[in-house]
Amino acid sequence: MASNGWRIMWVIAVYDCPMTSSEARKDYTIFRRSILQENFFQLQNSLYARHFPTMAAAEAVIQRLKINIPEGAQVAFFLVTDKQYGMTKEFFGTKSTKNKPEEPEQIALF
Repeated sequence: MASNGWRIMWVIAVYDCPMTSSEARKDYTIFRRSILQENFFQLQNSLYARHFPTMAAAEAVIQRLKINIPEGAQVAFFLVTDKQYGMTKEFFGTKSTKNKPEEPEQIALF
C-alpha cells in the first residue's frame, strides 16, 4: 500500500513557558524533556516537530504531552499533513543553520 501524503501527519509544538521562579523552571524542564522523549526534534527555540504515520498516533502523543504542560504556559500543537508540511517555505541567512529533515529518520511500523 502506498503512503498517502494527506493521511501522514506532522505535529508542530510551539510553547511559551514563563520561568519566573525555580519551580517554574523545573516544570518547564519536565515539559521540554517530555517533548524530547516523544522524539520531537527542535526546529527553533520553543518550536518542535515530529512525523506521525496517522492522525490517531499524533492525537495519542498530544494527549500524553498535555499532562506535563506547566501552569501558566501557553502551548499550541499544530497538526498538518505531510503534503502541507512539504509546501513549507524556509529561508536562511548567511550563518549556517540546521535544515528541516527531508524524510523522517525513523520508520513507524504501526
